[in-house]
Amino acid sequence: MNETSLIFLLFLLVYVLVLTDQHAITLASDQENELYLCEIHRIKKFDTRGNLITSWGTKGTGDGQFLHPHGIAVDSSGNVYVTDEERQDVQKFDSNGTFITKWGSPGREQGQFSPRIEDINIDSSNNVYVVDYGNNRIQKFDSNGTFITMWGSKGSDEGQFNRPWGVAFDSSGNVYVSDLRNNRIQKFDRNGTFITMWGSEGTGPGDFIHIHGVAIDPDDNVYVSDARENGRVEKFDTNGKLITMWGTLGDAPGQFVEHHGIDFDSSGHVYVVDTGNARIQVFTPLGKLFYSFGTLGVGDAQFIMPQDMAIDSSDHIYVSDIVDAHPEISGIERFLSERQDLTRPSCNS
Repeated sequence: MNETSLIFLLFLLVYVLVLTDQHAITLASDQENELYLCEIHRIKKFDTRGNLITSWGTKGTGDGQFLHPHGIAVDSSGNVYVTDEERQDVQKFDSNGTFITKWGSPGREQGQFSPRIEDINIDSSNNVYVVDYGNNRIQKFDSNGTFITMWGSKGSDEGQFNRPWGVAFDSSGNVYVSDLRNNRIQKFDRNGTFITMWGSEGTGPGDFIHIHGVAIDPDDNVYVSDARENGRVEKFDTNGKLITMWGTLGDAPGQFVEHHGIDFDSSGHVYVVDTGNARIQVFTPLGKLFYSFGTLGVGDAQFIMPQDMAIDSSDHIYVSDIVDAHPEISGIERFLSERQDLTRPSCNS
């Protein structure tokens, strides 16, 4: 072999080694940047057009991590509160997702929660109300998690619950609770004294089947997510008189599958978390579809199973998104089975 051939072979060897090293770096970079399904236990923050601003959270039990984030609320200072069904606690963050504090543990005592805690909401005095679903009660705290009071027990009498889900307040500070399996809305004063209730199981106007979110606009209109078979939103006055309703079961614009949370922006638009269709739908107060955002997937403006939402005073939208709750609804189960490339062993650890 002459000198020229030897130089050429050495050059070729170096070139191959460089390419191989670059390829390894690319693969490592792709792996580091890949969004795995186990990391979709998170909060996503959007502007009013559905553009992602930031997101935070991964699966785990550490501060700022989640096992099943569900209810979400924002106080007057822009702090964000999140309930976690499996951790059985409440975590508090600033508006950018920086962890502040947490409270709660499994149990039935005051300040403890059942294996399922659902909605959370903040009144005008920044008191925090948590729907303790499995313990069939509402618990009230200050903004740092100090227990104030609680009420409710399992049953169908006035002031009792059979799986409460949502909580909201009118301008007088009265508290409204969606009582899921009793198919009714109950109204209390701010300390839990019963005032009135309305609703029964059925498909007619003012009836409910498996209700989820409840929300009250600045004009004291009460909006209820009447999920499952009815697939609609119903709007009432504060005494339970039906004003209007809209929606049917399905995946077309204006339809719903297992919809959950409701909230309002400063223009009065009604935002509905359409969980089974992995999107947020936005309506006028009379139910005309304004626009929607979100599709099924792992991208910036995509969701797997959005649960609840809250809108702050600057019209930023916060949405809790998870992977592993009721994947059988809509196309989610099929998506999860087809995207095994987004799974890694640590997801199950």
